[in-house]
Amino acid sequence: MHVSWPRFWVDHSKGFNYNLTWQERRNLVLSSVEKAGFGWWIVLVAGIGFLTDAYDIFSINTVVPMLSVIYWEGEFPTQYQLGLNTATLLGSMIGQVVFGLLADKYGRRKMYGLELIVTITASLGLATSATGVNGSMSVMALLIFWRLVMGVGIGADYPLSAVITAEFSPTKYRARMLAAVFICQPIGQLIAVLMAFAATAGFKSYIADATNAGACSVNAIDPAGMECARTIDRAWRLVAGLGAVPAAIAIVFRLTIPESVYYSLDIKNDSNEAMHAKQYFSNEDLPTENRVRSMQMEEYELFSKGGHGLGISSPSSPSSPEVPQMSGVHQPEPVLRHDHHWQHVNELANVESGGAIVEALEDPHPAQASRADFYKYMISDGNWTDLFATSGAWMLLDFTFYLLGVNSSSFVPTMFGEKTGPQYPPYGRLINNERHILESTSVGALCGSGIAICVMHYYSRKKIQTGSFLILGGLFIIVGSLYVTLPSTNAHAIIVIFYGVCQLFYNFGPNTTTFIIPAEAFPTRYRCTCYGISAACGKLGSVLGQILVTKVTNNRRLGVSLITFVIVMLAGAWLSKSLTPETCDINGKSRKLEELAKGKDNRKSLELEEREADGKRS
Repeated sequence: MHVSWPRFWVDHSKGFNYNLTWQERRNLVLSSVEKAGFGWWIVLVAGIGFLTDAYDIFSINTVVPMLSVIYWEGEFPTQYQLGLNTATLLGSMIGQVVFGLLADKYGRRKMYGLELIVTITASLGLATSATGVNGSMSVMALLIFWRLVMGVGIGADYPLSAVITAEFSPTKYRARMLAAVFICQPIGQLIAVLMAFAATAGFKSYIADATNAGACSVNAIDPAGMECARTIDRAWRLVAGLGAVPAAIAIVFRLTIPESVYYSLDIKNDSNEAMHAKQYFSNEDLPTENRVRSMQMEEYELFSKGGHGLGISSPSSPSSPEVPQMSGVHQPEPVLRHDHHWQHVNELANVESGGAIVEALEDPHPAQASRADFYKYMISDGNWTDLFATSGAWMLLDFTFYLLGVNSSSFVPTMFGEKTGPQYPPYGRLINNERHILESTSVGALCGSGIAICVMHYYSRKKIQTGSFLILGGLFIIVGSLYVTLPSTNAHAIIVIFYGVCQLFYNFGPNTTTFIIPAEAFPTRYRCTCYGISAACGKLGSVLGQILVTKVTNNRRLGVSLITFVIVMLAGAWLSKSLTPETCDINGKSRKLEELAKGKDNRKSLELEEREADGKRS
């Protein structure tokens, strides 16, 4: 597999110093991008930040049990857990929408890195939250506030990381690169659990002697109990604060990353900047003028034989189609397009005829963002269904995924038949909770994401998402039934296995595909905005799931809830099948972003052409 690494020595003083039209420059840049290899550097820079986001989100599953021992003698109030979880998710909604809009308006580069500054600040604020002197401050109020701020930074990273990865990716590697970024979510979740496990095990000598949660709380009066409380307090602060470390590493690279190729071309109309950005991540220099002219000749000869070109204008030729001459009007150079027509691309020529202004030439530049254009693209052209589908599928997914994901500390112990009351020793409760989350959740999630990286290049994301929703519906029926019948028996391993399989299909299917599809389906001028809206709808679904989970007070209710999730999964499958945009061709290969940017009508036309061509071959 061809791999691309960054070049820090690119000479930015060099550009297209020879006479090329804007369309020719654009085609050269995009064809150069297509020749690049798998962008491990982009994946690394985006992935470290995404790993940080996952670490911060899911570390709550190990922090809450520690907080419950210190401040509430083992019984964490339901309303406080709801507050912590929803604060993060609501903050994520804000970050996704706001930073998505700003990234489309001001550029990806200007926003990239700022979200990590927010996340680092929140991680440190969270780790230093305290009650003050004699309870002068509320530690829970501070925790909720910093989780809200952290959520803003986490949410902002979604549209930025996904879209930047998509816009720097060659078409053939785009799905794999996005899936490789997304695997950092289960990796971050795994690291959060491992850090908590290491902290708990490392402080064992200070915790193990406590016989119950009350003996290890802030209310303890004996020296051993007070030391136990201080130790657990150090442990959760260590786990929370370490989330700032990978973010600090990533921020250096994010603040120096160039503007994305597509944003430079489509929004800033700066082909030189786009080529320099492309060079930053490849080993290819700018083509020389002789090479460009050679490509033009090859292009023209290919066209003369009935072939399809890249869109580079031909040199002068006696057989070249004649361009009608208009008196008094500057004649721009012709450019060969994929539709085999010669089209003027340098400017709009207005010809006065009988007092009327006639638009003689077509502007090749992509449309720019505006209210009128947004209305035309979404409503008049009917592309609102794409946004509805990506948003709805993400909402249905996150309703169940985050209900289980950020409440693992409540659900997982019952799968293993653990005794979790405050009367039991805190060390055993903490270490077992961390080990069980590792066994039941992290392994399956990592395997699912790994499989996704392997298959995304070969199969339609839409079909994978549809099929996985259906499979998850069947698995929820099984797991829900087991929760109702088995917790009172010794057959806990069966529940754990099926729960792990659920996590596998979550990450192989909709958890990964809902991350990928919105980064591909929309035009450059609205790509981050639409991605942010889609992701925010997902977090809205997760907030609704958090509200529902407060009603789940025993295994039977949990089992019944899981069984009813089949309705949610069927709705997700229907939405994926009916409305979700297909970003692949009929053979499961990714389409180019410039093709997808034209909307669903163009996708339908391309699919029709492919099926007709396929029928002729067969």
